[in-house]
Amino acid sequence: MRWRPKGGRPRTGVGGVVARHVPGGQELSPNAPTSPDTLARWPAPPVAPSDVPRPAVPRVLGWRLDAHANALNFLRLLLAAAVILGHSVPVGGFPESAWQSASGTAVNGFFAISGYLIAGSRMRLSLRAFLWRRVLRLYPAFWVSLAVTAAVTAPLSSLVSGETYVPTSALAYVVANATLYVTQWDIQHLLTGVPFPGVWNGSLWTLWYEAAVYVLTGLALTVPRVRRRPLPWLLLLFALVALLQIVSEGPVDLTTTKAYQGFRLAGFFLAGMVLWAARTRVPLRWWLGVPALVITHFAQSWPVPWGWFAAAFPRAYGLLWLGAVLPVRIGARNDISYGTYIYAFPAQQLLVALGLNTALGYWGYCAASLALTLPLAWVSWKVVEQPALRWKSLVR
Repeated sequence: MRWRPKGGRPRTGVGGVVARHVPGGQELSPNAPTSPDTLARWPAPPVAPSDVPRPAVPRVLGWRLDAHANALNFLRLLLAAAVILGHSVPVGGFPESAWQSASGTAVNGFFAISGYLIAGSRMRLSLRAFLWRRVLRLYPAFWVSLAVTAAVTAPLSSLVSGETYVPTSALAYVVANATLYVTQWDIQHLLTGVPFPGVWNGSLWTLWYEAAVYVLTGLALTVPRVRRRPLPWLLLLFALVALLQIVSEGPVDLTTTKAYQGFRLAGFFLAGMVLWAARTRVPLRWWLGVPALVITHFAQSWPVPWGWFAAAFPRAYGLLWLGAVLPVRIGARNDISYGTYIYAFPAQQLLVALGLNTALGYWGYCAASLALTLPLAWVSWKVVEQPALRWKSLVR
């Protein structure tokens, strides 16, 4: 068979004799020897672009998490579901169990993941654009959830329980809490006969802390020296917060103040920030991820505050490792984790007013809570959160 180049005639040698093609793009006359020894002396054929070996991909934390192809939103949705499991014990009036601690553990995980993501967001954006996007992410859905609780969930509860609905108190509930700093937990004359009385949304207390660390992150990463070399400064801040955690339990009793929970959540947030700053150096390996998750599990039983700062980095790394390696993309396009978090507690209180906690038992009540909350979270994302985020380019 004659060798024919693409789109052309057979190549000919001297005197019009058809030449034979050998590796390397060379030509031989018809009578040239073609033994293996002869061909071995010819240069190797050029490698096609598709055959060129790709450079080794660095197995570091930032390799997968700097892209959108990760499972972090799925993990945040699981953490929001874990909050429901934890809250179901006191809200449903069930005996204390190990599941009650799931809510606190999940909130710690929320802050660890947020620390990683928020640090990266701040370094990519101006301070104004960063704060504007944080406002769009937190406030519109929060305001609507307050309004839905006051104007829909609370009246439904009054119809079921026979309690009196006071519109002025419902309006005050929305106005008083509109800044994210919750000062009014109840609506008058409602939720008086439930196991967890007088509280319509016990999950909202963390949002004020979340907004606070957003602002502090924005300001800290504006300082030129910190912005140029964030890792050592963030490690220093983490050490300072860990010290404040210890002091607040010992020499200075801050256990009854809001600063106490602030130190707890700031520690996990800073752990995530540190891992972001070191993302090109921290290996992405299962033999680090699995032990980190094991430590996270056992740290729940460690005394406070030792279980906070000692487990902050293992918890942050374990969750980020899962986010990088899990092939799940649920929530990648439609992030309903925030809506699940802010709508679950009122939904659970409404189910208690209906008596489903006693009728279904703990696990049935948890399942019913998820079944009611997830559609609300989906509507929140599609109707409020996603449209609000379309305004993010207004500020640069």
